[in-house]
Amino acid sequence: MWCGAPHRFSPAAFCGRVVKTATVGQVIIRPVCGFLRAAGSQSYFEVPPIIVHTCIPPADSARGVSQARLTNMRRRRSFRQAATALLLAGTALTLLVQPLAAKIIYVGKGGSDSNAGTSMNAPVRTFAAAAAQLRAGDTCRILAGVYHQTFRMEHSGSPGKPIVIEPAVGALVVIDGADALKHWRREKAGQWSAAMPWTLGPGANQVFLNGRMLLEARFPSQAVANAFVRGRAMVSVPMQPHKGRVVTSTIPEVISRDFSGQSLNFFKGAIFFGQVGLAWSSQSAVVEASSPNGTLHVKLMPKVWWFAGRGVGYLTGLRRFLKQPGQWVYKNNRLYVQEPRAQTVAPKAVEARRRLWCIDFNRQSWVVVRRVKLFAGSVNMQGDNCTLSSCRGRYMGHYTLVTGNFVTPHQNAVVITGDHNTVSRCNLQWSAGCGIALQGRLNVVQDNVIGNMDYAGTYACAIAIIKGGRNKIMHNTLFNCGRDVVQLRRCDHDILEYNDISNSGLLCKDLGLIYAYGTDGHLTRIAYNWIHDNRVGGPGVYLDNGCRNFIVDHNVIWNCGHDAGVRTNGPCAGHIIVNNTLFNCLPVGARMFYHYNPGRHWPRGVKYVSENNLYLGDQPDAQLVNAQRRDFALKSGSKAIGAGRPVKGLTEPHDGRVDLGAYQSGMAMWRAGAPAAVSRNNSGG
Repeated sequence: MWCGAPHRFSPAAFCGRVVKTATVGQVIIRPVCGFLRAAGSQSYFEVPPIIVHTCIPPADSARGVSQARLTNMRRRRSFRQAATALLLAGTALTLLVQPLAAKIIYVGKGGSDSNAGTSMNAPVRTFAAAAAQLRAGDTCRILAGVYHQTFRMEHSGSPGKPIVIEPAVGALVVIDGADALKHWRREKAGQWSAAMPWTLGPGANQVFLNGRMLLEARFPSQAVANAFVRGRAMVSVPMQPHKGRVVTSTIPEVISRDFSGQSLNFFKGAIFFGQVGLAWSSQSAVVEASSPNGTLHVKLMPKVWWFAGRGVGYLTGLRRFLKQPGQWVYKNNRLYVQEPRAQTVAPKAVEARRRLWCIDFNRQSWVVVRRVKLFAGSVNMQGDNCTLSSCRGRYMGHYTLVTGNFVTPHQNAVVITGDHNTVSRCNLQWSAGCGIALQGRLNVVQDNVIGNMDYAGTYACAIAIIKGGRNKIMHNTLFNCGRDVVQLRRCDHDILEYNDISNSGLLCKDLGLIYAYGTDGHLTRIAYNWIHDNRVGGPGVYLDNGCRNFIVDHNVIWNCGHDAGVRTNGPCAGHIIVNNTLFNCLPVGARMFYHYNPGRHWPRGVKYVSENNLYLGDQPDAQLVNAQRRDFALKSGSKAIGAGRPVKGLTEPHDGRVDLGAYQSGMAMWRAGAPAAVSRNNSGG
């Protein structure tokens, strides 16, 4: 055995066996196992035996040398020359087996999948054809256009050699989960219809006109500006006989005067959607029968809250509801649209959602997607070490029939299922579910604008940590949600810092801008955030019953109505709440509600640390420079300066003192939210 793997040719390890043959002057060098592998690569190259011709003279040319000695001489010289030849062969093969250079695959709407795709002038047509070719280090460049496809990854990149998906230079690329409807026909006055031979199911269809979402027709008839507008029917759900606090019911009825005066079963097959009673989530059900007196008999969803009491709601799903301009109904494989004011539907661009995903990472790792626009489809970020960067997304998840207390993955805009993933500098808006749902560890969500989420009003939000640990949520602008803006469900040393978090409660009640229930934070830290404007007057940070071990420090919290800036419902333990600035709300710990039937793993009692918090009531400018302009620094001469105490690891003395509140005098000012370059564009609805 002889190894030709000299140091200078280390990129390729070459191992061969020298075999003596019966032919004098010829040596065969056979690579061990018949193949070679490039160092650091998983690719193997088949190598045939190498025949080396030596320069040993034939026997009859050797004069004066015995036959035995000549034979030994030939053998020694043959092997020396074989070794030299093998070294040269190793050098040549090193060059041959170097990994192929990274390639660029182009995708274009005018391309063909029979093309190689390696030229911009001859691109492939489909994402599937590109994905099949992409390997570690390769790039897919998409030419300008709107692509009605899902980009589903088929292979992974590798450390330092990710697969990159991006637009071609200067190209505007939209990946669209909806398809256009054609062949419109005029129905009765003001209505048009077109064949729609697909459906995503009751409550899941979604329709767009010129890039804006049209809302499904409602009963009672209602002109609706956007999906956050509640129904106008005043409804009630019967309460069951119950001792104590009544929250939910099992009586499958909805009663409203707004539903009365119609014939028997006039509403059969419709979907009820509304907010009733405590309404910490929206509720919906399919109508199985209806009475002229306004009573609807509905089919309740298993394991879904059915709140009892009074509230508001509406019905959808029947063609007879279609009266308002710009609304629609899907029935019997046809889409019916009431003509918008001052517009004609045909032949305008009307689309209906058809695919669940715009991008599916498909359990692949080391993939980067950047600078694409996403419309009417979600992102399934299922893999490790992947990146979604500088993307714009609209209407990415949708539903109006509540089939579970928590949303399913495709109903969210972005679902991260894996570790070490990054979402950065994205602008994501309008989803019935979450903006980003985190289900992994060591992920980073940074510098994003995420808003107008959870317009279905369920347990969704702009960003949710569903499970995992050590995730970082930093420098994001998060706003406008039907329930909470951030939810923390299963945490472990996660970080939520420098975010601008606002406008929760656009549909539901009993909620916070940041919310957790029964959760052990494992020292999850909520720090250096601006937390403001709970629209139903609820808390800023709401650590509901059974929570423990959260750190809440150096936040500015305001406009939370008649509730606490930081509310800690009991039982609770291990919270550290220090150096927060609070105004236009109640102090830390106010309005606590104690749950007297705690969960099995919940703490007992109410135990938390509150230190150095600056409560300003409704007079923030008494001690702050200019709260209206978000200059929350302490005024010179403020009583809060030097009035605090050090908190090890969180608030250390500066110039020999500790101040009350989030901003320490004499120290650099910090700001919360996404960079200005990630524009806050509220278009659409």
